[in-house]
Amino acid sequence: MPGWRGVFVCGLLLWLASIAALVLTDDDILLPSVVLLGSFLTPVTVIFWFVERGGVTALTPRRLLAGFFVAGVLGLLVAAVLETWLLPDRLLPNVWIGLIEELLKGLGVWVLARGLREYTVRDGVLLGTTVGLGFGAFEAAGYTLAWGMDASGQFDLSDMLAEEVMRIAVAPFCHGVWTGLLGGVLFACRGRLTWKVLWAYLAASSLHALWDGSSTAGIVVTVLASGTETQRTDLSNGDLPMPSTLEPQWLYGGVQWAVMIAVALLGLILLRERWLGANDAAEPEMAR
Repeated sequence: MPGWRGVFVCGLLLWLASIAALVLTDDDILLPSVVLLGSFLTPVTVIFWFVERGGVTALTPRRLLAGFFVAGVLGLLVAAVLETWLLPDRLLPNVWIGLIEELLKGLGVWVLARGLREYTVRDGVLLGTTVGLGFGAFEAAGYTLAWGMDASGQFDLSDMLAEEVMRIAVAPFCHGVWTGLLGGVLFACRGRLTWKVLWAYLAASSLHALWDGSSTAGIVVTVLASGTETQRTDLSNGDLPMPSTLEPQWLYGGVQWAVMIAVALLGLILLRERWLGANDAAEPEMAR
């Protein structure tokens, strides 16, 4: 089973085998295997899918690996530091998170694009998607581990696996899409930072902010529809109740998923137009 299907099936079998071994042995040394295999499964599969459909590319495997691991991890680390320093006193934190993270991922794409002799839109989408998926894979691994620990510090494997399954499912529709859009525009501008690149950055940041704001939307709608007086008072004062205190939970979850699905569809439509609109049959423009 060649290609991306083989990558997905092999990765899935390894992940399931790691889970089975962890459950049977209760050996904590297997925990990183479960977390990393699950977090990398969909991102790596998506990258193979793009590589197979992109045709001839000027991007070497070394450059793509650097995009996934180096740019992805460095972007995540710097974003974590900046968000810790800047966000506590900021209004609309989801907007700032989108601006910070898309800026850092975009810089990673721009740095990795230096030295290329030619630029095609599909290469830009591929490189941007790779950087975004690398960022998202390591972020997902962190969230998966954190979700397995409750407030008392006790570890719950079922909670961790439920979080990981959710992140496996949504991985193709967020970070990779947003940075792929930015990368496509950057390469369309032959690696130059232009107004078109700025607008693409703001569009990617907006999609990111809307995605992250899905939980806030769910909270607001649920409180306004069926919240207690205390919750409504807190909301009017700018304090968001904890999602676990909301009733009904299906309304909160439904609104959150509706926003995420809408953002995912919009991002995929824009990325598909950028990918299919690329005239890869023509001679690519040479970098100046």
